[in-house]
Amino acid sequence: MVWRRDRYWDPFDLMREIQDEIDAIFRDVMRGPRLWSWHGPGERFETAGNWREPFADIFDRGDRFVITVELPGVRKEDIKLRVTEDTVYIEAQIRREKELEEEGALRIERYYSGYRRVIQLPEAVVPEKAKARYNNGVLEIELPKKNPSKPEKEGFEVKIE
Repeated sequence: MVWRRDRYWDPFDLMREIQDEIDAIFRDVMRGPRLWSWHGPGERFETAGNWREPFADIFDRGDRFVITVELPGVRKEDIKLRVTEDTVYIEAQIRREKELEEEGALRIERYYSGYRRVIQLPEAVVPEKAKARYNNGVLEIELPKKNPSKPEKEGFEVKIE
């Protein structure tokens, strides 16, 4: 046996170190809100079911951000939207139940799925003034900026004599 820092060398020490490094990597990855570790005040994202991340477009309109999110197959009542100063949390559930009766046997099929997305905003917004509309599977969110910056004009127009 090889002597190592006041104890015997254990061949599994290296494996434990590697496992600790892998655990640390996954801890860092799972910590972020995009993987649903975020728990809001009095509310919690569920982790069961088949969740997908919807496509989203973010537009900077100077005094506000406009976000469009594709949520096909979702009813307006099944969408949860939470806005903080720098983050938008979207969750939409799809629930379908199908009952079939064949030769006296009753079969019920259930399908639970949905969308989840967390969007980090580049600037602070005023969450209380946020507006959202849902039409034909597209959620549009308007978020007024807290301190909108005015775009500077490029150059100076000179009159020609």
